[in-house]
Amino acid sequence: MAVNTNHTQNKISSSENDLTLDTVGIENNINVSNNRITDLLDPVDDQDAVTKVFLENSIDNIETYGDVQTAGLAEIIENIRVNTYVKSVDFVSDIVSGGAGLTATLTTTVVGNANRFTINWGDGNTTTATTDSTPTHTYASNVGSPFDVNVTAFNNAGVGTGSSSLKLKEDYIIIYTTDPIVTFAAYSQAVGGSPLTYWDDGDTVYFENTTTNTTNATIQYTWTWSDGSADEIITSDSVAGGVGGGRIAHTFAISTESEVQRTVTLTLDSHTTAQPSILPLNDNASYLLYDTHTPDTSSDLVTGINEESINGLLVTFTNDTESSIGSYSTFGTTYRWDFGDGTITTVNAGTNQSGDTAQTITHKYTLAGNNTAQDFTGNLQVINSHTSSPFTSTDFVIHVEPDVRATIAGSADTISNRSGDNQYDVYDGVDYTGVNRALVTVSNTSEHGESHVYNWNDSSANDTEIGLDSVNHDFTGVGAGNYQLDFTVSGTPDITAQTDTANLTFQVNAIPSAPSGLSSKTITLTDTAQGLSPKLAHGFADNSASNPLVAGASLQTSTARRYTSGTMDTSIAGNAFNGLSGTVSAIVNGVADGAKTFTTALNENGTFSSLVISDQSDAHNSISTSTYPTGFFQTFDSKITKPFSEYTTGVNDQRIEHSATGNTNYVTVVCDDHTSVPSNDVSSATLTESVAGSYRYISGIPYYNTGSPQLTLSGVSVSNWIGQAYKDTNNVFEISNGTNSESTYGATISTQYKNYSDLEDIVYLTNNIPAANTLNYQYADQTVNITSSNIAAVETLKVRTYNVNGTGNYAHLVEKIQVHTSSPTGILEYSIPTASALGNGFITDNALRVANFISDSTDTPTINSATDYAATPFTGAIAVSGTQEATVRWGKITHNTVDYSTGYLPVGPDRSADTGTQYFTFAFRRRVVANFDIIIAATGISGMWIASPGTLVDNSSGAGGWLDCTIQYAGVGLPGSNTAAGGNGSDGCAFTGSDVIQTGISINSSNTMTLGSENMSNATNNVVLVRVALTSGQEITNIAIGEAS
Repeated sequence: MAVNTNHTQNKISSSENDLTLDTVGIENNINVSNNRITDLLDPVDDQDAVTKVFLENSIDNIETYGDVQTAGLAEIIENIRVNTYVKSVDFVSDIVSGGAGLTATLTTTVVGNANRFTINWGDGNTTTATTDSTPTHTYASNVGSPFDVNVTAFNNAGVGTGSSSLKLKEDYIIIYTTDPIVTFAAYSQAVGGSPLTYWDDGDTVYFENTTTNTTNATIQYTWTWSDGSADEIITSDSVAGGVGGGRIAHTFAISTESEVQRTVTLTLDSHTTAQPSILPLNDNASYLLYDTHTPDTSSDLVTGINEESINGLLVTFTNDTESSIGSYSTFGTTYRWDFGDGTITTVNAGTNQSGDTAQTITHKYTLAGNNTAQDFTGNLQVINSHTSSPFTSTDFVIHVEPDVRATIAGSADTISNRSGDNQYDVYDGVDYTGVNRALVTVSNTSEHGESHVYNWNDSSANDTEIGLDSVNHDFTGVGAGNYQLDFTVSGTPDITAQTDTANLTFQVNAIPSAPSGLSSKTITLTDTAQGLSPKLAHGFADNSASNPLVAGASLQTSTARRYTSGTMDTSIAGNAFNGLSGTVSAIVNGVADGAKTFTTALNENGTFSSLVISDQSDAHNSISTSTYPTGFFQTFDSKITKPFSEYTTGVNDQRIEHSATGNTNYVTVVCDDHTSVPSNDVSSATLTESVAGSYRYISGIPYYNTGSPQLTLSGVSVSNWIGQAYKDTNNVFEISNGTNSESTYGATISTQYKNYSDLEDIVYLTNNIPAANTLNYQYADQTVNITSSNIAAVETLKVRTYNVNGTGNYAHLVEKIQVHTSSPTGILEYSIPTASALGNGFITDNALRVANFISDSTDTPTINSATDYAATPFTGAIAVSGTQEATVRWGKITHNTVDYSTGYLPVGPDRSADTGTQYFTFAFRRRVVANFDIIIAATGISGMWIASPGTLVDNSSGAGGWLDCTIQYAGVGLPGSNTAAGGNGSDGCAFTGSDVIQTGISINSSNTMTLGSENMSNATNNVVLVRVALTSGQEITNIAIGEAS
């Protein structure tokens, strides 16, 4: 059996006869025994089952109308089925009584599913089929009140019976007449006019009742006057004080000289058709009642003087008006002070401001032009809204007298323009224009004076005048200081005798001290000294008047300078006194060379021969506006300007002189007519060795090495050297590096400088100062130190000389200096690289050049089988001149025919005759060696041979024991062309064809040589000789012995 329930949140379980529905926290059983369902709740959804009780109750609510009952039941059941059933409706209003215009809002309550409402409000208005469950309505009139209200709730989708329900409430809404509004107004008359807000105290006033909504109602009013009089009760609108009965009159209690405020209240006590809960109603209004007033004043004085200090008379008034006067804030009351001079001041009453009740107020009276006495008539008024306003006090009169006033103005007759001075500064003296600068003039513009007294306070008599004439005074001789003029004026212009004073202070200044004359001025030379570190030579030409300089003096100071050209200027001797008189002159070598005599005129500027005058002006402008007033002193600027061509060669002194105020210092112009740089002549110069030191010899050629070697330079002369001045330096003569030869580099000497003393041969120095005009000179012999730095170089030297005009050109010496202080590099005669791995390792030393064949000039000189050739190395000062020995030069083996005996230092061998083939022979030692490599790099060779003295090769060789490296070895056996001695028929020893050493071409190769069946172990002292031949232009850059490759 299927059971549907609407309990969607429940859990259903079953037992033998029960289905159990578990709700939250409660267990409910739905009994299903006997094939019946019991204990169901009321239905909610369309598919829910209903109980018999629920169905009967629903049927009971169906009204039976004859034969349609069955049909109505069916409609109810259908409305229940489709959920459009409406069982009942109820409602309540938020307000059920009130005056016309009341708005009521209903809140409906429905059992069933109503979605529409129709309301009959009972006043002829209906709201139809609204969906609003809280409808509203406004009752415009109370006609027909109270009103029945019914509400029909229905479902617009339902049909017939059971789809709607109606609720009626009889006499539910009670509407009264419109709420009355109580109002009234005051008038000055019984009929007509405009409403009042104020009136005069004691006036009768008429009040009109304008309350609304009292028609057809029985009413009662109460008028309350708040002035101590009894209220008035009005019980009908038709009598005075009612809405239709006319205005009610009232006269308020009278006050004395004070304003009052009255509040009138009209109360509607009862109203028969109005809503009772709103009663009583009232309205009130406040009114201002104004009274008359009697303003009064007093003052601290009634007569006075028009005082100069304030330009008037101050009078203080007191407001003595009664204190009961109404305030401005409430009644708008003001005071109006009329001071009688055209000034009006308004004060708000009750503010405690100046001029308010019981307050003072001060006013200044001023006489126009301070001329004539005058009375000023004024008063005080109270102004308010009383019909008799304003209320005016008794007039007050203020009498103002003219003031006796002392007024003077003064000034120096000649106003000083010195900074800080003004019209009151005078000077105790006469200026250069003849004007007395101590005079002043004082003008008098005093008023109402009858007597005028001037006290100068300088021990002079007072000046007394009746009139207003100007007064002059002379402060000459009173001494510097401030002098106050005390001026007194007296008079009685009206009724009061008066006296007034004034003063002026004049400052009497001493005339400033005269500016400094030329004796305080220092001039300098403004043009830069010409020449390099010039000093004055001994025996110079002295043209001066003051003998300002001595030999050795510097010629590049600000006051002594050397020149060779141009125009020379001194600095300006500025602002010198006296430019009013006297003569200023330019003095050159004691003689005036331009002069100017001054007058009192200004701007006497110009050039007067060598003298230049400029800015000849008043000291006020030229020196200081704060020190000098115009008119007392004149100054001038001066300098000397003179072209070089107008000076005499040698020392020239010059200065500027003034006939009255002294002279400047001297400045010295040294004119030097020598303008050339020096030139050295080395055509007769020689370099010779003075200290040899210890030579280094390479191939018999000596080189400077250690022991501090020195050279001597002789025969150098100089021209264009010294004129009137010499250069102040120790670097007078320079000896420095010239040009490197033979691709060497490095300096054989460090640059060396010689001073004047070093160079002296024939005496030309006095106290170590060169003689003037030493233009041409031959230097003494000079020592040249050879460098001790590590170098290997050959180079020439060069020399030059310095003077004040500059540096001379280099002169080059011809001798070549050979220095070899660094360790030799490249090919070393005493250590030719030989592979230490060559042989059995018993002997590992390097090869060395041998001297045994120095006298031989053939390719294959005779050898001795028993000779140990390694025992005679080619070292030291070996004589090579006249031999065919090649030379190791700068690490290379060269064919050398240079004559080192001339033009070279140290002096070496003369190789110039050693033409033809030259040889280089060296020996190396090894054991157990038959084959070895000769490593060589050369521009070319003319031949190479080897020999192994003491071996069988001595006999097998067809060349006296020598084998030829330029011929290939025959392949087997003992090499040598002497077959009778066991030779293989060839003197060739190049191991293969590629090992043959080429001649006449550039080579750089490693070539294997062989002794064939012989071995170095059998050679005398295990020596093999290698001999290389070179012709002119050939050189070897590398040679070594290596393992056979």
